[in-house]
Amino acid sequence: MVLMRLPRLLAVPVLAALLVGCTGQELFPVETPEPAVDPLADPALSARFGPWSDTVPAYRVGEGDKIRVMFLRTPEMDQDVLVRPDGVVTLRAAGEVAVAGLKPTEAADIVAQKATRRLRDPEVSIEVLNPVSARVYVGGEVKLPGVYPITGPMDPIAALQLAGGAAETGRINQVILIRRGPNDRPMLRLVDVRSLIEGKPVADPPIVQGDILYVPRTRVAEVGLWVDQYITKIVPFQRSFSYSVSSGGSTPTTLPSAAQ
Repeated sequence: MVLMRLPRLLAVPVLAALLVGCTGQELFPVETPEPAVDPLADPALSARFGPWSDTVPAYRVGEGDKIRVMFLRTPEMDQDVLVRPDGVVTLRAAGEVAVAGLKPTEAADIVAQKATRRLRDPEVSIEVLNPVSARVYVGGEVKLPGVYPITGPMDPIAALQLAGGAAETGRINQVILIRRGPNDRPMLRLVDVRSLIEGKPVADPPIVQGDILYVPRTRVAEVGLWVDQYITKIVPFQRSFSYSVSSGGSTPTTLPSAAQ
């Protein structure tokens, strides 16, 4: 069951019901909240992250996406193509073009450059028809850590539900959200999922492509160790990064790694 955004009047009773799942197992166990600690208060950690921006980052093309490549002056060259696992598409006008990890406008510029071999001053635009590569990574103290598809509007509660909910050792009032920011620099913020469940008026950021949610075991200060062990593999963010998961899409065999 995936819960998307609900009207505030319905949110409290519905979200409260999530404290105990249909099987009797708690999706969000009741813990004794620890005072929230800003992880960026640690200078060594804050140096790795840029200031948070609520601006939703532009979508980046990924493997499996279906895109429409349109040539303004020569519509007979228009194509709908799937992005291959190697991040490449094959076009009649431009040949093979690597588009994975690029914004549609960036990909269109590269296609236009390559198409000049056959076309004069081509004007190209790209539309993402089926964004299947949009995924969120959920890790830390959750029951099914892994990579999950974003198929519609999603908030942190819904993302944690996909991962089976928080473990008893998780601190859901101090969930870490890491996102690619402007200039590909990562950003970090805290999300108080406990207060969201209780219907309190706290920040409820949407989950977007490439987000990483981490539920710490104890105080949020331990996120520094987690960043050292795993996140440094993708910091600074490259143009794209991918997740390797075992069959079934739950437990990761490797954590996020940068596309070099």
